[in-house]
Amino acid sequence: MHDKRYSVFISSTFEDLKDERRAVQDTVISAGDFPVQMEYFPATDEAAFDLIKSLLDKCDYYLLIIGGRYGSLDADGLSFTHKEFRYALSRNIPVMVMLNGARGKIPVERTEATDAGKQRLEEFIAEASNGRTRKTWSTIGELQAAVLAALIHAKQTKPATGWMRGDAVASADALEELTEVLKENAKYRDAIGHLEVELALPPLPAGDDHVEIDLMPVSVQGGYGGGTSGTYARLGCTWVGAFPVFYSNLKWRTSDWDGETNYYIEEDESCDAIGAAFAGELASFDTEHLFRINKATFDRLCSYYIEVGLMVSQGEHPFTEPAQRFARRHRINGGKGVVPIILEGSIERKVTAPAKSTLDDEIPF
Repeated sequence: MHDKRYSVFISSTFEDLKDERRAVQDTVISAGDFPVQMEYFPATDEAAFDLIKSLLDKCDYYLLIIGGRYGSLDADGLSFTHKEFRYALSRNIPVMVMLNGARGKIPVERTEATDAGKQRLEEFIAEASNGRTRKTWSTIGELQAAVLAALIHAKQTKPATGWMRGDAVASADALEELTEVLKENAKYRDAIGHLEVELALPPLPAGDDHVEIDLMPVSVQGGYGGGTSGTYARLGCTWVGAFPVFYSNLKWRTSDWDGETNYYIEEDESCDAIGAAFAGELASFDTEHLFRINKATFDRLCSYYIEVGLMVSQGEHPFTEPAQRFARRHRINGGKGVVPIILEGSIERKVTAPAKSTLDDEIPF
């Protein structure tokens, strides 16, 4: 069976949700699908909404993100986002709604300035929520988790046409011929061996093998140009020895969609916390906010712990029961583990003195 890829139309106001749109785009791509966004299409002689409709007609799913703005009005008094939503419904395109659940905390410059605009937004939210499941979010991480869960659910419950490589789509006659060939293959499998090609997986390191951990410096700015920063260091540790630090400092939350709860990881927060904790194993000063691990190190650790069964790629909790038991035993043992060693660089705190103020020279007394 060949995996299908689906086109997902991302609909929202633009200026106030740039970062959110970019994050959702990345999530759709990571799910193996194609994001469709108006900002990537050049202006044409077609009327703007005619272009939008032509794109929506070719999409498998419609994803609506609602923040603090209703959007600019078209000639008919509706925003383009509102019109996109209604058109998607008219074409029976499955709709997923993502609503900012902390709209009272949205900066004022990203909200509607008039009472009329606020009223239109509330009416749009009510219409978009009527008769369908919506998901609320307050951070970009929560939004990404909600989008991923919604996509998985939509594919399972509302399968769409999707897209496959042209050379992977067979005609009915070719499929029938293939079926006959497979039947013939089955007859001779015992004589000539298994006909399927199995890819050899790269070997998995043992738990007491060493892994290199790159610590990157982080700067904390002070007044008058002063500040504090960490230093670069490459540490060496065993995979098992690194796990207690990773376990204790991974930052994750849960999100639910249609009764299914899944965890998602706050990668930036995790890189900061894990890096500071590794540095703290070797430093005599407070390393918080001064070190972080890089993305490559984080991904490598995650991948290893999933492969050896200490983590799962999806579910309500990132860590398996054996992993949680290991962490409990580690705490019972007083947190004593394998201390990393410095392979390159150093674990230092660098302080930059603030520039000398000339205020006294300027006061005439």
